[in-house]
Amino acid sequence: MQVPQIRLQQTYAQTGLRITQPVQEIEQLPAELSIKQVPATMNIDHKPYHLDINQEQMWNELNFKSNSVFSEDMAEFARQEGFEAIAEKSQEGDQMAAIDKKTDAIDAIVTSKANPGPAETIIAFIPSEGSVKINYTPPELNIDWKKGGAEIEVTPHKPNHTYTPGKTEVYLRQMQSLQIDFVGGNINTKS
Repeated sequence: MQVPQIRLQQTYAQTGLRITQPVQEIEQLPAELSIKQVPATMNIDHKPYHLDINQEQMWNELNFKSNSVFSEDMAEFARQEGFEAIAEKSQEGDQMAAIDKKTDAIDAIVTSKANPGPAETIIAFIPSEGSVKINYTPPELNIDWKKGGAEIEVTPHKPNHTYTPGKTEVYLRQMQSLQIDFVGGNINTKS
């Protein structure tokens, strides 16, 4: 005998997800940058040194005189010698004219000329100290410095941002079902 059986075949419900991903777009334009460079300036004013050496007095003392100085010295020497000679002759004339003093003027004049006094000696360093004149002017250096700089202008740009939100849709991918089968004998389903 065949025993009646009930067979159940069940299918579970299945849900599905339909997902749309969110989309985000960001576009960033770079900032506009304007730089103007002003260069620094430097001005240098340089005055060189000056050295002046005057050796004229030294050469004159060593008797290496220029023509003009030699001519002036000789003229002055001749003038002085002339004045001294005139003074001497005048003095001798005065001595001879003084007859009333009853002195022998000619003998005194001849004696003074025949026996001159000792020669005058002078110890001197030739050339003398300080006969070379040195004048020195140091150099000058003036630096004028002006700073430059930079002028910077920035124009920023805002980012372009677009956003599309995502979605999630839930749907029924498979319906649940229950299938019942009666296997075996006949079952009276009517009551």
